[in-house]
Amino acid sequence: MRSITFAFLLVLSLCASVLSAQEFGYASYYSDEYHGSETAYGELYDRNKMTAAHKMHPLGTRLRVTRLDTKKSVIVRVNDRGPYLKGRIVELSYVAAKQLGMLSDGPVEVKVEVLGQEVAQKEEPKTAPIAVPTVNTEEAAKPTTTAINTPPPPVETKPAPAIVAEKKVEVVATPVKPNTKLQVDKNKLVRGDLGTSGLFKIAIAHSDKKGFGVQVASVSSYESMMEKVAELQGKWFDNILISMDGGKKFRVILGPFDTEGSAKAYDNNLKKKRIDGFVVNLAELK
Repeated sequence: MRSITFAFLLVLSLCASVLSAQEFGYASYYSDEYHGSETAYGELYDRNKMTAAHKMHPLGTRLRVTRLDTKKSVIVRVNDRGPYLKGRIVELSYVAAKQLGMLSDGPVEVKVEVLGQEVAQKEEPKTAPIAVPTVNTEEAAKPTTTAINTPPPPVETKPAPAIVAEKKVEVVATPVKPNTKLQVDKNKLVRGDLGTSGLFKIAIAHSDKKGFGVQVASVSSYESMMEKVAELQGKWFDNILISMDGGKKFRVILGPFDTEGSAKAYDNNLKKKRIDGFVVNLAELK
């Protein structure tokens, strides 16, 4: 009996420690290219829902994510696994990152707290009302012609059995549209030195010359440009643009941003990280 009690208390203490656990590290957020993609738990990622990815906590876990420098916090629901990059402990949806002010700052240091597990609401089974026999009061009020010496035998009435409605479950197949956008495994991104040999996956796409960006480098060769891209990826930057000028000059730009003000705010944040740059109008690039 004592051993059972001890085991029960041990389980309670372990559950309490998990629920009160705190993590400290970096938070990032999903790229828009993953909107509508299937998560590790089979749900579709929606950039406008308060969701997140975590390596340990199961589907449905509610987390409070607090930004350490501004003290802003959001509550999100886990519906994906990850991130699997060193130093990152949680990956937030677009709307959650927007509420934390991360869209112009990139990855930020956060504290993650477990609030609990969502409770699924169970639907109570519906039953049909019990059928009750009706009595005709007019017939009952009529006098009987039966002799007094021979009373009629009592009529035994039995209640009608309860009728339980059979619950039918209809399964509706919802077609999932295939995601035709290029999927990039962020776990395989080169983040640092390219080295001198190896096989690399390259995807180059045209970008609209709209909005503003922050130019952080200008080099004169393909090799230097690729090394700069790998260096920026090593610092967790995924919003990298390349502007080519006749094959003689390559500009490395971070962006794009809708307004010049948001680009300047991003540039100021880069300077705090000791990265020099300046704002450029993408529409004016050659």
